[in-house]
Amino acid sequence: MAHPIHAVDHVNAFDPAGLSSQTSAKIASIVAQQEAVLRFRKFDSDIAWEVGNVVRETFLAARAAGRHAVNSGIVIHIETFTGHTLFSCAVGPSPTVGPDNWIWVRGKFNVVKRFNVSSLRKGREIAANGQTPEQKGLNFPEFACHGGAFPIWLAGCDVAPIGAIVVSGLPQLEDHQLIIDSFAKADQLFHV
Repeated sequence: MAHPIHAVDHVNAFDPAGLSSQTSAKIASIVAQQEAVLRFRKFDSDIAWEVGNVVRETFLAARAAGRHAVNSGIVIHIETFTGHTLFSCAVGPSPTVGPDNWIWVRGKFNVVKRFNVSSLRKGREIAANGQTPEQKGLNFPEFACHGGAFPIWLAGCDVAPIGAIVVSGLPQLEDHQLIIDSFAKADQLFHV
């Protein structure tokens, strides 16, 4: 039986230049669907290692296939909300990947930690209401309401996620979709 994530739309199908209020609301709705079906059966350091490497390999395969620039790069970070870093790496050449990416990682992570939703979802919800993150008191670099951080939810635990998986280096819709595409490849880790 295929995991439900395979039936959810892709956010990178939207034109990033045309993120109107209506489009932002649609993207937020898609991300909410993704969050609802992507609940890990369990999560530990071995699973974080597997997920982090799937994200890395998915990015490298997409870059080799020409979906990303040959000199593009990303950083991948998986951390619990108690501060335990379970996976962290950079992929790609300098200066494409550098210290600024880690600033974005921290800001995106903070959005998930505060609101229990993906950083893309929060950013698009704010935009759908005709506002900016700064108008909501979510100032960069402490908060980055851009795609690329996804909550780690456990099946059967609806109180709060335990951490976040963060990608930085691509345009925000691509950062987010890279995580989702990677999860789809590792769908055996998720509750159906």
